[in-house]
Amino acid sequence: MAALALAACLVAASCSSSEETGSVDDAAPLAAAFADTNASQSLSTTTETTAAAPDTSLVRVYPDYPALNDGESVTTTTTSGASVQPSGGAPQSDRPRPTVGSPTLATGGPTDGYAGVLGTYSVNQVLSTSPIPAPVTQPGTAPLTGLPGGNGSPAVIVKIDNSSKARPQAGLNAADVVIEEEVEWGITRFAAIFHTDHTAVGPVRSGRSTDISFLSSLGNPALVYSGANDVFDALILNQSAVRNFSAARNGGYWRQSGRRAPSNLFADTNSFVGSGAQPPAWFAFRAAGSPSPGTPTSRVNVTWPNTRVVWNWDGSAWLRSQNGSAHQTTDGGQANAANIVVAETAVMDTGLRDSAGGVVPEYVWAGSGPVTVFTDGKRIDGTWYRPTLGDPAILVAGDGSAIELTPGRTWVEIVSQGLLSSS
Repeated sequence: MAALALAACLVAASCSSSEETGSVDDAAPLAAAFADTNASQSLSTTTETTAAAPDTSLVRVYPDYPALNDGESVTTTTTSGASVQPSGGAPQSDRPRPTVGSPTLATGGPTDGYAGVLGTYSVNQVLSTSPIPAPVTQPGTAPLTGLPGGNGSPAVIVKIDNSSKARPQAGLNAADVVIEEEVEWGITRFAAIFHTDHTAVGPVRSGRSTDISFLSSLGNPALVYSGANDVFDALILNQSAVRNFSAARNGGYWRQSGRRAPSNLFADTNSFVGSGAQPPAWFAFRAAGSPSPGTPTSRVNVTWPNTRVVWNWDGSAWLRSQNGSAHQTTDGGQANAANIVVAETAVMDTGLRDSAGGVVPEYVWAGSGPVTVFTDGKRIDGTWYRPTLGDPAILVAGDGSAIELTPGRTWVEIVSQGLLSSS
Protein backbone atom coordinates (compact mmCIF):
# COMPACT_ATOMS: atom_id res chain seq x y z
CA MET A 1 0.00 0.00 0.00
CA ALA A 2 1.31 3.38 -0.88
CA ALA A 3 2.53 5.46 2.02
CA LEU A 4 -0.02 7.92 3.31
CA ALA A 5 0.54 11.63 3.13
CA LEU A 6 1.21 13.06 6.54
CA ALA A 7 -1.04 15.52 8.29
CA ALA A 8 -0.33 19.20 7.83
CA CYS A 9 2.99 20.34 9.28
CA LEU A 10 2.64 21.95 12.65
CA VAL A 11 3.84 25.20 14.14
CA ALA A 12 6.40 25.99 11.45
CA ALA A 13 7.98 22.50 11.49
CA SER A 14 8.70 20.80 8.19
CA CYS A 15 7.13 17.42 7.45
CA SER A 16 9.35 14.37 7.25
CA SER A 17 9.09 10.63 7.59
CA SER A 18 10.24 10.94 11.18
CA GLU A 19 7.03 12.78 12.15
CA GLU A 20 5.16 9.49 11.95
CA THR A 21 7.86 6.92 12.72
CA GLY A 22 9.32 8.75 15.69
CA SER A 23 12.79 8.41 14.21
CA VAL A 24 13.71 6.72 10.96
CA ASP A 25 17.25 6.43 12.33
CA ASP A 26 15.87 4.43 15.26
CA ALA A 27 13.60 2.42 13.02
CA ALA A 28 15.74 1.37 10.08
CA PRO A 29 17.56 -1.55 11.77
CA LEU A 30 14.18 -3.03 12.73
CA ALA A 31 12.60 -3.11 9.28
CA ALA A 32 13.39 -6.74 8.61
CA ALA A 33 12.39 -7.90 12.07
CA PHE A 34 9.10 -6.04 12.02
CA ALA A 35 8.13 -7.64 8.69
CA ASP A 36 8.33 -11.04 10.36
CA THR A 37 5.10 -12.13 12.05
CA ASN A 38 7.15 -13.88 14.72
CA ALA A 39 9.32 -10.87 15.62
CA SER A 40 9.50 -11.20 19.37
CA GLN A 41 8.07 -9.03 22.08
CA SER A 42 8.56 -10.27 25.59
CA LEU A 43 7.71 -9.68 29.21
CA SER A 44 9.86 -11.26 31.88
CA THR A 45 10.32 -10.78 35.58
CA THR A 46 12.97 -11.54 38.16
CA THR A 47 11.69 -12.87 41.48
CA GLU A 48 13.39 -12.61 44.82
CA THR A 49 12.68 -16.24 45.70
CA THR A 50 14.01 -18.12 42.68
CA ALA A 51 17.11 -17.90 40.53
CA ALA A 52 15.14 -18.49 37.31
CA ALA A 53 13.16 -15.46 36.15
CA PRO A 54 9.51 -15.95 35.14
CA ASP A 55 9.24 -15.23 31.44
CA THR A 56 6.39 -14.33 29.14
CA SER A 57 7.06 -14.68 25.42
CA LEU A 58 4.62 -12.56 23.47
CA VAL A 59 4.25 -13.27 19.77
CA ARG A 60 3.52 -10.39 17.40
CA VAL A 61 0.62 -11.11 15.06
CA TYR A 62 -1.62 -9.04 12.81
CA PRO A 63 -4.72 -11.24 12.64
CA ASP A 64 -7.31 -11.05 9.90
CA TYR A 65 -10.40 -10.10 11.86
CA PRO A 66 -12.27 -11.84 13.50
CA ALA A 67 -9.99 -14.87 14.04
CA LEU A 68 -9.03 -14.00 17.59
CA ASN A 69 -10.43 -16.69 19.90
CA ASP A 70 -8.91 -19.95 21.15
CA GLY A 71 -9.99 -22.97 19.16
CA GLU A 72 -10.54 -21.03 15.96
CA SER A 73 -8.53 -21.56 12.82
CA VAL A 74 -6.43 -18.40 12.92
CA THR A 75 -4.81 -16.92 9.83
CA THR A 76 -2.38 -14.07 10.27
CA THR A 77 -0.89 -11.91 7.57
CA THR A 78 2.58 -10.42 7.74
CA THR A 79 3.52 -7.12 6.18
CA SER A 80 5.02 -9.07 3.28
CA GLY A 81 1.72 -10.81 2.59
CA ALA A 82 2.76 -14.29 3.71
CA SER A 83 0.26 -16.31 5.75
CA VAL A 84 0.84 -18.38 8.87
CA GLN A 85 -1.65 -21.05 9.97
CA PRO A 86 -1.38 -22.38 13.54
CA SER A 87 -1.76 -26.16 13.34
CA GLY A 88 -5.29 -27.37 13.95
CA GLY A 89 -6.44 -24.08 15.35
CA ALA A 90 -5.37 -25.29 18.78
CA PRO A 91 -5.22 -22.85 21.70
CA GLN A 92 -1.83 -21.14 21.80
CA SER A 93 -1.85 -20.51 25.56
CA ASP A 94 -3.43 -21.69 28.79
CA ARG A 95 -4.22 -18.05 29.53
CA PRO A 96 -7.25 -16.44 27.90
CA ARG A 97 -6.41 -14.72 24.64
CA PRO A 98 -7.68 -11.17 24.21
CA THR A 99 -11.14 -10.90 22.70
CA VAL A 100 -12.72 -8.03 20.80
CA GLY A 101 -16.16 -7.34 19.42
CA SER A 102 -17.35 -7.39 15.83
CA PRO A 103 -17.10 -4.27 13.67
CA THR A 104 -20.55 -2.82 13.10
CA LEU A 105 -19.87 0.38 11.20
CA ALA A 106 -18.76 0.67 7.59
CA THR A 107 -16.82 3.88 7.22
CA GLY A 108 -16.07 5.93 4.15
CA GLY A 109 -14.66 9.28 3.14
CA PRO A 110 -11.45 10.16 4.96
CA THR A 111 -11.33 6.76 6.73
CA ASP A 112 -11.16 4.73 3.50
CA GLY A 113 -8.36 2.17 3.78
CA TYR A 114 -8.66 1.76 7.56
CA ALA A 115 -8.58 -1.95 8.45
CA GLY A 116 -8.59 -1.71 12.25
CA VAL A 117 -11.58 -2.24 14.52
CA LEU A 118 -11.47 0.41 17.27
CA GLY A 119 -12.65 3.14 14.94
CA THR A 120 -15.73 1.09 14.04
CA TYR A 121 -17.04 0.72 17.61
CA SER A 122 -19.58 3.00 19.20
CA VAL A 123 -18.63 4.18 22.70
CA ASN A 124 -21.36 2.13 24.38
CA GLN A 125 -21.05 -1.00 22.22
CA VAL A 126 -20.71 -4.02 24.53
CA LEU A 127 -17.44 -5.86 23.86
CA SER A 128 -17.17 -8.00 27.00
CA THR A 129 -18.80 -8.57 30.38
CA SER A 130 -16.85 -8.18 33.60
CA PRO A 131 -17.52 -10.55 36.50
CA ILE A 132 -17.08 -7.70 39.01
CA PRO A 133 -18.14 -4.03 39.04
CA ALA A 134 -15.94 -1.21 37.80
CA PRO A 135 -13.81 0.56 40.42
CA VAL A 136 -15.20 3.63 42.16
CA THR A 137 -13.47 6.71 43.51
CA GLN A 138 -13.23 6.60 47.27
CA PRO A 139 -14.25 9.75 49.16
CA GLY A 140 -11.44 12.25 49.54
CA THR A 141 -9.16 10.60 46.98
CA ALA A 142 -8.09 11.35 43.41
CA PRO A 143 -9.78 9.04 40.88
CA LEU A 144 -6.68 8.05 38.92
CA THR A 145 -4.14 7.67 41.74
CA GLY A 146 -6.12 6.83 44.88
CA LEU A 147 -4.05 9.43 46.75
CA PRO A 148 -5.69 12.03 49.00
CA GLY A 149 -7.11 14.86 46.94
CA GLY A 150 -9.25 15.18 43.84
CA ASN A 151 -9.88 18.54 42.23
CA GLY A 152 -13.09 17.94 40.29
CA SER A 153 -11.57 19.04 36.98
CA PRO A 154 -11.36 17.06 33.72
CA ALA A 155 -8.30 15.05 32.75
CA VAL A 156 -5.80 16.12 30.10
CA ILE A 157 -4.26 13.45 27.86
CA VAL A 158 -0.96 14.30 26.12
CA LYS A 159 0.68 12.17 23.42
CA ILE A 160 4.44 12.19 24.13
CA ASP A 161 7.32 11.19 21.88
CA ASN A 162 9.61 8.34 22.97
CA SER A 163 12.12 8.24 20.13
CA SER A 164 15.79 8.63 21.04
CA LYS A 165 15.74 12.30 20.00
CA ALA A 166 12.83 13.01 22.34
CA ARG A 167 14.53 11.97 25.55
CA PRO A 168 14.67 13.27 28.20
CA GLN A 169 10.98 14.12 28.20
CA ALA A 170 9.21 16.66 30.39
CA GLY A 171 6.23 15.95 32.61
CA LEU A 172 6.16 12.15 32.87
CA ASN A 173 6.61 12.15 36.64
CA ALA A 174 3.74 14.62 37.07
CA ALA A 175 1.22 12.38 35.27
CA ASP A 176 -1.35 10.32 37.16
CA VAL A 177 -1.22 7.55 34.54
CA VAL A 178 1.13 6.90 31.61
CA ILE A 179 0.13 4.50 28.83
CA GLU A 180 2.91 3.09 26.64
CA GLU A 181 1.87 1.89 23.19
CA GLU A 182 3.83 0.71 20.17
CA VAL A 183 3.69 2.81 17.03
CA GLU A 184 5.81 1.99 13.97
CA TRP A 185 9.03 -0.01 13.75
CA GLY A 186 8.89 -1.26 17.33
CA ILE A 187 9.20 2.26 18.78
CA THR A 188 6.79 3.24 21.55
CA ARG A 189 4.91 6.42 22.38
CA PHE A 190 3.23 7.60 25.56
CA ALA A 191 -0.21 8.87 26.40
CA ALA A 192 0.28 10.72 29.70
CA ILE A 193 -2.89 11.48 31.67
CA PHE A 194 -2.84 14.52 33.94
CA HIS A 195 -5.46 15.25 36.56
CA THR A 196 -3.90 15.82 39.98
CA ASP A 197 -1.02 18.03 38.82
CA HIS A 198 -0.38 20.12 35.71
CA THR A 199 2.90 21.13 34.13
CA ALA A 200 4.85 21.76 30.94
CA VAL A 201 5.07 18.54 28.94
CA GLY A 202 6.64 17.20 25.78
CA PRO A 203 7.76 16.54 23.18
CA VAL A 204 4.16 16.33 21.99
CA ARG A 205 3.53 13.97 19.08
CA SER A 206 0.76 12.57 16.91
CA GLY A 207 -2.21 10.35 17.67
CA ARG A 208 -2.89 6.74 16.65
CA SER A 209 -6.02 4.62 16.42
CA THR A 210 -4.84 2.69 19.52
CA ASP A 211 -5.72 5.85 21.49
CA ILE A 212 -9.42 5.21 20.80
CA SER A 213 -9.11 2.31 23.27
CA PHE A 214 -9.02 4.65 26.26
CA LEU A 215 -9.95 8.23 25.27
CA SER A 216 -13.66 7.92 26.04
CA SER A 217 -13.11 6.13 29.37
CA LEU A 218 -11.93 9.37 31.00
CA GLY A 219 -15.21 11.27 30.91
CA ASN A 220 -14.73 14.55 29.08
CA PRO A 221 -10.93 14.77 28.74
CA ALA A 222 -8.83 17.16 26.69
CA LEU A 223 -6.59 15.49 24.09
CA VAL A 224 -3.33 17.32 23.42
CA TYR A 225 -1.46 16.02 20.37
CA SER A 226 0.44 17.31 17.37
CA GLY A 227 -2.13 15.99 14.90
CA ALA A 228 -2.50 12.77 12.93
CA ASN A 229 -2.87 11.54 9.38
CA ASP A 230 -6.29 12.24 7.86
CA VAL A 231 -7.64 8.75 8.61
CA PHE A 232 -6.69 8.63 12.29
CA ASP A 233 -7.65 12.25 12.85
CA ALA A 234 -11.15 11.57 11.51
CA LEU A 235 -11.50 8.54 13.80
CA ILE A 236 -10.25 10.46 16.84
CA LEU A 237 -12.59 13.36 16.10
CA ASN A 238 -15.47 10.85 16.14
CA GLN A 239 -14.88 10.40 19.90
CA SER A 240 -17.48 13.02 20.74
CA ALA A 241 -16.84 13.23 24.49
CA VAL A 242 -13.19 14.12 23.93
CA ARG A 243 -12.23 17.80 23.71
CA ASN A 244 -9.83 17.80 20.80
CA PHE A 245 -6.85 20.18 20.95
CA SER A 246 -4.84 19.03 17.96
CA ALA A 247 -1.97 21.43 17.32
CA ALA A 248 -3.07 21.42 13.68
CA ARG A 249 -6.17 23.39 14.73
CA ASN A 250 -5.33 24.98 18.08
CA GLY A 251 -2.81 27.22 19.81
CA GLY A 252 -1.14 26.73 23.16
CA TYR A 253 1.99 25.00 21.84
CA TRP A 254 5.57 26.14 21.38
CA ARG A 255 8.77 24.84 19.82
CA GLN A 256 11.49 24.23 22.43
CA SER A 257 14.89 25.66 21.59
CA GLY A 258 17.79 23.23 21.59
CA ARG A 259 15.71 20.39 20.12
CA ARG A 260 15.09 19.45 16.51
CA ALA A 261 11.65 19.11 14.91
CA PRO A 262 9.51 17.16 15.17
CA SER A 263 10.70 16.30 18.69
CA ASN A 264 10.52 19.87 19.98
CA LEU A 265 6.79 20.60 20.31
CA PHE A 266 5.77 21.37 23.91
CA ALA A 267 2.66 22.47 25.76
CA ASP A 268 1.49 23.24 29.29
CA THR A 269 -1.39 21.08 30.48
CA ASN A 270 -2.79 24.00 32.50
CA SER A 271 -3.82 25.58 29.20
CA PHE A 272 -6.19 22.74 28.29
CA VAL A 273 -7.97 21.76 31.52
CA GLY A 274 -11.16 23.72 30.94
CA SER A 275 -14.39 22.89 32.74
CA GLY A 276 -16.22 19.64 33.19
CA ALA A 277 -16.43 16.60 35.43
CA GLN A 278 -13.42 14.82 36.83
CA PRO A 279 -12.61 11.41 35.30
CA PRO A 280 -14.04 8.23 36.81
CA ALA A 281 -11.86 5.85 38.81
CA TRP A 282 -9.58 3.78 36.62
CA PHE A 283 -8.29 1.34 39.24
CA ALA A 284 -9.11 -0.15 42.63
CA PHE A 285 -6.57 0.85 45.27
CA ARG A 286 -5.48 -0.69 48.56
CA ALA A 287 -5.55 1.33 51.72
CA ALA A 288 -2.29 3.27 52.09
CA GLY A 289 0.36 1.16 53.79
CA SER A 290 -1.44 -2.17 53.44
CA PRO A 291 0.59 -4.97 51.83
CA SER A 292 -0.26 -6.54 48.50
CA PRO A 293 -0.66 -10.24 47.81
CA GLY A 294 1.30 -11.79 44.97
CA THR A 295 4.72 -13.20 44.12
CA PRO A 296 7.72 -11.10 45.25
CA THR A 297 9.30 -9.59 42.14
CA SER A 298 12.16 -7.15 41.77
CA ARG A 299 12.58 -6.69 38.02
CA VAL A 300 10.24 -6.44 35.03
CA ASN A 301 11.31 -6.51 31.38
CA VAL A 302 9.00 -5.43 28.58
CA THR A 303 10.71 -5.69 25.21
CA TRP A 304 9.47 -4.40 21.88
CA PRO A 305 11.72 -4.79 18.80
CA ASN A 306 13.22 -1.32 19.23
CA THR A 307 12.28 -0.38 22.80
CA ARG A 308 13.69 -2.39 25.69
CA VAL A 309 12.15 -1.40 29.01
CA VAL A 310 13.26 -2.53 32.47
CA TRP A 311 11.45 -1.66 35.69
CA ASN A 312 13.42 -2.23 38.92
CA TRP A 313 11.78 -2.28 42.34
CA ASP A 314 13.79 -0.23 44.85
CA GLY A 315 11.64 -1.01 47.87
CA SER A 316 9.25 1.92 47.42
CA ALA A 317 8.79 2.47 43.66
CA TRP A 318 9.41 0.96 40.23
CA LEU A 319 12.28 2.77 38.47
CA ARG A 320 12.29 2.76 34.67
CA SER A 321 15.26 2.16 32.39
CA GLN A 322 15.14 2.06 28.61
CA ASN A 323 17.57 0.60 26.10
CA GLY A 324 20.20 0.08 28.79
CA SER A 325 20.05 3.49 30.52
CA ALA A 326 18.04 5.00 33.34
CA HIS A 327 15.06 6.80 31.81
CA GLN A 328 15.60 10.36 33.00
CA THR A 329 13.13 13.22 32.72
CA THR A 330 13.93 16.93 32.52
CA ASP A 331 12.07 17.85 35.67
CA GLY A 332 11.49 14.87 37.92
CA GLY A 333 14.53 12.59 37.94
CA GLN A 334 14.19 9.00 36.78
CA ALA A 335 10.77 7.96 35.45
CA ASN A 336 9.05 5.99 38.17
CA ALA A 337 5.72 4.46 39.15
CA ALA A 338 3.92 2.87 42.06
CA ASN A 339 2.33 0.29 39.74
CA ILE A 340 2.99 -1.36 36.38
CA VAL A 341 -0.01 -2.85 34.57
CA VAL A 342 0.95 -5.03 31.58
CA ALA A 343 -2.16 -5.59 29.43
CA GLU A 344 -1.96 -8.15 26.62
CA THR A 345 -4.25 -7.20 23.74
CA ALA A 346 -5.15 -8.21 20.23
CA VAL A 347 -3.13 -6.25 17.69
CA MET A 348 -4.27 -5.38 14.17
CA ASP A 349 -2.65 -4.12 11.02
CA THR A 350 -4.58 -0.88 10.42
CA GLY A 351 -3.96 -1.18 6.69
CA LEU A 352 -2.00 2.07 6.83
CA ARG A 353 1.73 2.60 6.39
CA ASP A 354 3.93 5.43 7.57
CA SER A 355 5.96 7.46 5.09
CA ALA A 356 8.86 5.01 5.41
CA GLY A 357 6.60 2.04 4.65
CA GLY A 358 6.24 0.84 8.25
CA VAL A 359 3.15 -1.04 9.39
CA VAL A 360 0.96 1.11 11.64
CA PRO A 361 -0.43 -1.28 14.28
CA GLU A 362 -3.58 -0.93 16.37
CA TYR A 363 -3.62 -2.41 19.86
CA VAL A 364 -7.19 -3.28 20.82
CA TRP A 365 -7.33 -2.53 24.54
CA ALA A 366 -11.06 -3.16 24.56
CA GLY A 367 -12.90 -6.39 25.29
CA SER A 368 -10.82 -8.57 27.60
CA GLY A 369 -7.41 -10.21 27.89
CA PRO A 370 -4.63 -11.32 30.22
CA VAL A 371 -3.09 -8.82 32.62
CA THR A 372 -0.01 -8.89 34.83
CA VAL A 373 0.14 -6.29 37.59
CA PHE A 374 3.29 -5.31 39.47
CA THR A 375 2.62 -3.48 42.71
CA ASP A 376 4.35 -3.22 46.10
CA GLY A 377 7.19 -5.37 44.75
CA LYS A 378 4.74 -8.18 43.91
CA ARG A 379 3.40 -9.80 40.74
CA ILE A 380 -0.32 -10.60 40.32
CA ASP A 381 -1.72 -12.34 37.24
CA GLY A 382 -5.31 -12.01 36.13
CA THR A 383 -7.63 -10.71 33.43
CA TRP A 384 -8.50 -7.19 32.30
CA TYR A 385 -12.02 -6.32 31.11
CA ARG A 386 -12.99 -3.24 29.12
CA PRO A 387 -16.72 -3.90 28.57
CA THR A 388 -17.10 -0.79 26.37
CA LEU A 389 -14.83 1.98 25.13
CA GLY A 390 -16.36 4.14 27.85
CA ASP A 391 -15.31 1.83 30.69
CA PRO A 392 -12.01 1.71 32.58
CA ALA A 393 -9.99 -1.49 32.66
CA ILE A 394 -11.43 -3.73 35.39
CA LEU A 395 -8.55 -5.86 36.73
CA VAL A 396 -9.61 -9.24 38.09
CA ALA A 397 -7.32 -11.68 39.91
CA GLY A 398 -7.44 -15.43 39.39
CA ASP A 399 -9.65 -15.87 42.46
CA GLY A 400 -12.24 -13.47 41.04
CA SER A 401 -11.38 -10.54 43.30
CA ALA A 402 -10.42 -7.04 42.18
CA ILE A 403 -6.68 -6.47 41.82
CA GLU A 404 -5.89 -3.55 44.10
CA LEU A 405 -3.03 -1.19 43.30
CA THR A 406 -0.78 0.93 45.48
CA PRO A 407 -2.01 4.54 45.59
CA GLY A 408 0.14 6.59 43.22
CA ARG A 409 1.21 6.79 39.60
CA THR A 410 0.47 3.83 37.32
CA TRP A 411 2.14 2.96 34.02
CA VAL A 412 0.14 0.80 31.62
CA GLU A 413 2.20 -1.22 29.13
CA ILE A 414 0.02 -2.30 26.19
CA VAL A 415 1.58 -5.36 24.55
CA SER A 416 0.55 -7.96 22.02
CA GLN A 417 -1.18 -11.23 22.76
CA GLY A 418 0.93 -14.36 23.15
CA LEU A 419 2.25 -17.14 25.30
CA LEU A 420 3.08 -17.00 29.01
CA SER A 421 5.62 -19.25 30.70
CA SER A 422 7.25 -18.81 34.07
CA SER A 423 9.68 -20.61 36.30
